Amino acid sequence: MKQLYEITGIFTVFIVAFFSFQSTAVGANEVCGPTTGTAIQLLDNKGKLKQTLSLDANYSATTIRTILNNAITRVSAYPQDQSNGKRGTVRLSKGQFTASAFIAMKEGVILEGTVENERPVTKMCTHPSSDSVTIKIMVGHTGVKNLILDGKRRTEDPQTGEPRNYYEARNRGIEVTAIDQSKSTSDLVSVYSTVNDLQRLQNILIEDVQITGYEGYGIYLEHVNGVTIKGSDSRKRNKMIIKDIGYAGIGGYSASNVTVRHATVRDLGPGATVGNTKQSYGIAFSHRKDNAGDAMIQSKFPRSDTIAVDGNVVANNPGWEGIDTHSGHNVSFTNNVILNTRFPIIVGGMDYRGGDISAYPPGNITIVGNRINGESFNDYAYYDIDKNATVSERGITVNGTQFHDLNETEMGFLQTVVIRGNYVNNVRANVEEWGGISIHVTKNALIESNIIENSFNNGIAILSSNKFTKLQGNIINQIHKSGGKFIPAGIGIRGSHNNGNPTNDYAITSLNMKNNVIERENIFTEVEHEIHVQDKTVYNRLDDWIVISAFLDWNKPNVKKKIMQDGETHLMY
Repeated sequence: MKQLYEITGIFTVFIVAFFSFQSTAVGANEVCGPTTGTAIQLLDNKGKLKQTLSLDANYSATTIRTILNNAITRVSAYPQDQSNGKRGTVRLSKGQFTASAFIAMKEGVILEGTVENERPVTKMCTHPSSDSVTIKIMVGHTGVKNLILDGKRRTEDPQTGEPRNYYEARNRGIEVTAIDQSKSTSDLVSVYSTVNDLQRLQNILIEDVQITGYEGYGIYLEHVNGVTIKGSDSRKRNKMIIKDIGYAGIGGYSASNVTVRHATVRDLGPGATVGNTKQSYGIAFSHRKDNAGDAMIQSKFPRSDTIAVDGNVVANNPGWEGIDTHSGHNVSFTNNVILNTRFPIIVGGMDYRGGDISAYPPGNITIVGNRINGESFNDYAYYDIDKNATVSERGITVNGTQFHDLNETEMGFLQTVVIRGNYVNNVRANVEEWGGISIHVTKNALIESNIIENSFNNGIAILSSNKFTKLQGNIINQIHKSGGKFIPAGIGIRGSHNNGNPTNDYAITSLNMKNNVIERENIFTEVEHEIHVQDKTVYNRLDDWIVISAFLDWNKPNVKKKIMQDGETHLMY
C-alpha cells in the first residue's frame, strides 16, 4: 500500500505540533508606549451606560491591567440577556491601553474599542512575558470588537542587530480556549475526555479587530464549539485584518462550528522549522496531535468539524500554506482570494512517525468560488496587495491518507469532495504530478466548472486511488511543462487505481457510465496533451472510453477519443 504514495512525493502536509516549538532567541522587542486612553465605559446588555472610569496619564501597566480586569469582572455581574448570554460591554476610549500581562475575559462580556471614520482608534499592547498573550478568552458568551492589538514583534537579532523574524508559539493576539496550554498532549487526554460539546466554549465573537506583530498566532482556537470571526466590510475586507504573524493568522484545533468571514490575513512567516522546511499558515484547522502516534491517545482528541472559511483574503505566505485543513470534516472554503502563497489551498490528513505513515483523512469538503493569483480579476490592486516573487507550486490540493486511523486496518479515503467554480492561475509546479488542481485517495470527488490557466505540468492532476470521480465543464488554458522531460497535460492521470472499484484490492473494476472519470464539456486551449495517462501506471479503468465534446470535429455526435497508455490520442468514429 505504501507504494501508492510514491508518485505524489509529499502528498500530505501536516500541521505542526505547535506547543512543542519555542523560539530560543532573545531579541529586542519594541516597547509598548504608555497608556493614552482616558476612559472606560461600562454598559449593560441593552447598551445603557452604567459607569465611566477615568484614567490618569501616569498609571502604570500593572495598574491598567488591574483596572481593565476589574471592569470586565464588574460587567460580568450584570443581569444576563437569556436570548444571547450577553451581560454587557466594556468600551475603551480612543488611545492606547498598555497592560503588564494578558486581559482575561469573563462570561457575557464584550470588550470593545472606539471607532472613528469607520476605523478602530483604540489600541491594546501587553509587555513581553513568558506568557505573552494579549487577550485570553476562557469562557463562553463573550467577544472582542473594534480593537487594534499590537504584539510588538521582535525584529532584531540580539547578537548582530540585523532584522530578523521570529517564531514563538505562545505569543498570541487572542487565545480562545479553556485548555491549559502548559500541559502536554498526553496530560490532556483526561481533560478532553470529560468535556462534551455543550461544555466547550460557545458563542464567541471576534469582529473588526486589527491584529499585528505576533510571533505565534493572530487568533488561536482550541476545543471550542461556536466561534465567529468576521469583518463588517464584505468588499475590501480591511476591517478585520491579521498581519505580520510568525506562524498562523488563525489556527484552530479540535474546533467545531467556526465561521471565518470577510477577514484579511497576510504577511506570514517564518513559521516553525520541520526538517528543512519553514511551515506557516494563513487560516488552518486541525485537531490536537499526539506526536508519538498512539492510537488510543489520538482518538480522544476530536477533529475540527463544521468549519466555514468564506470571503477572506489570504496573502504573502511565501513558505507554506494559505488555507488548510488537516483531518477536518464538514469543511467549506468558499469565495476566498489567495495571493502570493506557495501552497494556496491544501486539504489532507496527519503525518506520523516522521512522515512514514499518514492517517485520519478529512471528509465532506467543499471548495467553491475561490480565486488563486487572480491578476486578471485585478485582485492585487483591489485588495492592496503588491505582487511579489512568491511562486505558487500547487493550486488546490486534496488528499486522503494512507490509513483511516492509527490502527492501520484500512485505507483513508477522503469521502466526498466538491471542487467547483474556482479560478486557478499561474501555478508554477516543479514536480510533474503537481498542477492547478489535484486529488489523491478520494471517493466521490466532483471537479466541475473550474478555470485553470497559465500553469505548469497539469491543469487537473488525478493521482492514485481516486474512486467514482467526475470531471465536467472545466476550462483549462495554457498548460506548459516545467522540466525538459515532463509531459504536460490539461488533465493528467498520474497514478494508479483510478477506477470504480471502491477498494484497492487490485481488481480492474470499470467505472460505470454514471461515474465516468471525465465527462462532457471540458475545454482545452494551448495544452500539449489534453489528456495524458502517465507511463507505468496500473489498474486505471476508465471504461476504455473518455467522452468529450469540445471543439471542431469533436462536436460530431458520434466522435469519441480513446486515450492510450502512452498518452497518444486517436479519433474513433
